[in-house]
Amino acid sequence: MPKRKHRVIIDTNLWISFLLTKNFSKLDNVFADQTLTLLFSQELLDEFIEVARRPKFKRYFSLADLQALVEQISLRAEFVTVTSEITICRDPKDNFLLALATDAKASHLITGDKDLLDLQQFENTAIMTIATYLSGK
Repeated sequence: MPKRKHRVIIDTNLWISFLLTKNFSKLDNVFADQTLTLLFSQELLDEFIEVARRPKFKRYFSLADLQALVEQISLRAEFVTVTSEITICRDPKDNFLLALATDAKASHLITGDKDLLDLQQFENTAIMTIATYLSGK
């Protein structure tokens, strides 16, 4: 029986973590998984780039590292135009991710954000850590 295709959103905090630790093994697993569609919106990409360019991160990774990762995202991700407006998250700044999950018909939202993780599920989207996702639970 073929493996079900996952439609996955990865939150900004994990993209930053990949850059900070330079531990791309989990990210490589995601990019190599042919049963996975990586989902992005322009807002998510803009947030990632804005956060990554903050002065406090300059000593941890170069602009070239950031550009290389953004290029990989651009090549690999399905970009979705978000039209839904969601207002249920405890942290209003996270609502755009739930709107993306709705409009992209995401199966998973992978994050380290406690406000999102506490939801566990939103509509048809499971919300979990990357460790939980990679363990197949």
